Amino acid sequence: MCSRTWTSVEGGGGAGKTGRLMAIELDPEEHEVSALVALVPNLRRSHVVEVGCGDGRLTRRYAARAGSVFAFDPDEAAVDVFRSQPLPDNVGLRSDTVDRVEILPGTVDVVLLSWSL
Repeated sequence: MCSRTWTSVEGGGGAGKTGRLMAIELDPEEHEVSALVALVPNLRRSHVVEVGCGDGRLTRRYAARAGSVFAFDPDEAAVDVFRSQPLPDNVGLRSDTVDRVEILPGTVDVVLLSWSL
């Protein structure tokens, strides 16, 4: 799966010029996932909570290496994009805010906040 985001590129040159969108690949070398695996050597047995999962760009990349994942984001449109492709079996997903999600003590090994702050 290719991870891409879209950014606006100004159409310089004066009046009448319009901006355009340009695709940018995010982390094609998978440095994010490699760093996560290096930091959490027992990731395959870990219960991960991802705060601010957005469209699942990162979640889909590491989920196969995790025991289980609970991912959430307050942006319903982003979560709908995430849901537009089948979810990995070990991923739970919902649209919600951090103050409304209840995580019981001792049930999580790793919490990810990639790009959430």
